[in-house]
Amino acid sequence: MFHRARKLLSGRALQGAGLALLLAVVGSASAQAQTKIRYLLTSPSPNVAEAAHSSVPAALGYWKSGGLDVDVKPFNGSTGATQVVVAGSAEFTMGSPEGLLVAVQEGAKIRAVYNHVREPIYTIAVVKDSAIKQLADLKGKTIGVTTLASGATAVAKAMLKAIGLDPEKDVRWLPVGLGPQAANALKSNQVDAIAMWDWAYASLENLGFQFRHFETPQTSRLLSLMLITHDAFLSANRKATVAFAQGIAKGALFALTNPEAAVRIHWAQYPSSKPTNIPEDQALREAVHVLQARLAKYRVEHRKDPRFGAFLPEEWKATQGFFFDVGMIKSKPDVSVYFTNDLIDDINKFDKAAVIKQAESYK
Repeated sequence: MFHRARKLLSGRALQGAGLALLLAVVGSASAQAQTKIRYLLTSPSPNVAEAAHSSVPAALGYWKSGGLDVDVKPFNGSTGATQVVVAGSAEFTMGSPEGLLVAVQEGAKIRAVYNHVREPIYTIAVVKDSAIKQLADLKGKTIGVTTLASGATAVAKAMLKAIGLDPEKDVRWLPVGLGPQAANALKSNQVDAIAMWDWAYASLENLGFQFRHFETPQTSRLLSLMLITHDAFLSANRKATVAFAQGIAKGALFALTNPEAAVRIHWAQYPSSKPTNIPEDQALREAVHVLQARLAKYRVEHRKDPRFGAFLPEEWKATQGFFFDVGMIKSKPDVSVYFTNDLIDDINKFDKAAVIKQAESYK
């Protein structure tokens, strides 16, 4: 009896050990099955305005639940980040169209797969009491930019060229960084204007500045931020591409629903982004102001195509036409060469009500 019991127990122990080993193997295989993604932001440090496509999907597990292991890296400038994707050293960047168009012109096989920000983000601006009243008044002046590789710089040069100025000869360009650095350049009159984007201006507004903005009819119709990947990666990893973009769509919906929660998530994910020299309620108020500068541009309600991430061919034609007219690109290929809406239906197959509920109840 004793020997039989011991034998039975041993058999069960072996079965248990086998089951444990099997679970360990399955767990290991599951972990290994996660697709590794190298993802470039286009600012030198993750800003709270980027929460929807960086900290929120990472912290809330939107990417992980899609089978992705995402490494989010800051990068200084959209054009440069796009070139890293071209080189195959990153799978995705959240870039702007001019970098993509120039790269495609040079033979790169890359593609825009998700239209993240549905309205233009770039303008040239002057402080409210500036004597500069129109773009033509910038001749002979100095324009501050975050970096010379910024997408805002490229668009600003194109804007000036469109009104007949030579952006390389008629104005000076001075890299001034973001936030306090740019504020100092404005206060000390090192620059007469700045060329930046929505949330960069909001950061300066938090420091007391008020601006007047300039754009042209052409730039008011430009596409802005989009998810860019390499054709080879897309072809081999369609499911991962859908999961990655879907995580961003969920992040956008979460941030739209509860901006304060998105800010706190971003601070937790990137502690250095939280100001420590001002009271927390002020820091939160100012961070929400920066995030709000971008949020409305994520909305899909009342759009011609009300799906997260959708492109309109006419938007691409207008954007390509603008950069062609100002000489940034030398030809106008069929726009379908470098963008696709083929993933959009699958990207939008998620429970939007569940994301909204999660955001509303988030503590």
